[in-house]
Amino acid sequence: MTNDNVQFWNFVLNIAESAKAADSKDAKRILLDQLTTLNEAFSECDPVENYEAYVVLKLSAAMTDIITKEKVD
Repeated sequence: MTNDNVQFWNFVLNIAESAKAADSKDAKRILLDQLTTLNEAFSECDPVENYEAYVVLKLSAAMTDIITKEKVD
């Protein structure tokens, strides 16, 4: 994930910025779409080599589950 490291953190930053800027009506859907993409794109993250990214992915997966269990408008 060495080469993907900058891409990963840029994607995480983009999620934060998009969530903050999103219209409240669409915020959950946008956040869910972006978290799902993050989880899928970086699912092979090695916790030994990139512990911080691994933790973010675990948090992202948990948030995705919570949002999915709620009805997303």
